[in-house]
Amino acid sequence: MYEREGNMGNRDLHLFFLIDASDSMSYGGKVETLNNAIREAIPHIREIAREAEGSIKVHALSFSTGARWLTKNVDVRDFTWDNITTKGVTDMGRGFELLAEKLSGDFQGERGYQPVMILLSDGMPTDDYEAGLKKLKATKWGSKAIRISIAIGSETDMDVLQEFIGDSFRGELKPLKAKNAAELKNFIRWASTAASNASINPMKGMLPPPPVVSSEDVLEEVDW
Repeated sequence: MYEREGNMGNRDLHLFFLIDASDSMSYGGKVETLNNAIREAIPHIREIAREAEGSIKVHALSFSTGARWLTKNVDVRDFTWDNITTKGVTDMGRGFELLAEKLSGDFQGERGYQPVMILLSDGMPTDDYEAGLKKLKATKWGSKAIRISIAIGSETDMDVLQEFIGDSFRGELKPLKAKNAAELKNFIRWASTAASNASINPMKGMLPPPPVVSSEDVLEEVDW
């Protein structure tokens, strides 16, 4: 069981997806699985939002050659997921910078639950990710966020994903490694719902361990 950090307020919960959209994500159905997994997680996130004093606001950005916002500050009750496409390299650092810029600007003076940030990647950064991550963690919301990372396949730089997590849950949480489509779907649902629930319910103060996918669920799955 992972212990959460302190609550940041009592209004909205902001849920951020940071998604690798580089060329390699097009192989083996990775991006299709990711798109479907986020879409399937939305009803479960809405269930969590019923316990919030405010609501859950969803944000998503992708990074490849550069980075861009896919959606910003959309109430999960109105949220629909548009499929992302893949092209280019893995400018993860630029993705961190883009998020840091938003947190330093639009979020000044905001109050709310401890935000949740989910990083998904299948490779290694092709830019200066350390500088971007430093900027992100230097922001108030970036430093206090529940940060979770999910590796997609076996070629991901796990050290980078661990650096993103940093001291979340007092350093007890490790990157999740999705070896196939079934695991990725389960991990995305867990990350978006369990972490959001832990933020909204500070009295519980705990995050359940990640799910274990049964052998029956992955019997026909091809590992990435």
